[in-house]
Amino acid sequence: MSEEKFPERPGEPECSYYLRTGNCYLKQNCKYHHPKNITPSEPQCTLNDKGLPLRPGQAICPHYSRFGICRSGPTCKFDHST
Repeated sequence: MSEEKFPERPGEPECSYYLRTGNCYLKQNCKYHHPKNITPSEPQCTLNDKGLPLRPGQAICPHYSRFGICRSGPTCKFDHST
């Protein structure tokens, strides 16, 4: 299995999405710095069986309710109750 490589751009601002998740959907096209050896912050909520956040009291994720998947993953601000 090949390891994904993200661009290191010292002197540029760090990619906030990469720092939170350890991933960057723009990959080599991202203009921000992706420091090596980062540890993504853990979500501060319970996750469902698909690894998506359960956020009681928040609106249901529109993409999840329509398609059963979430583009934002564990960092989504919406609820993913089953």
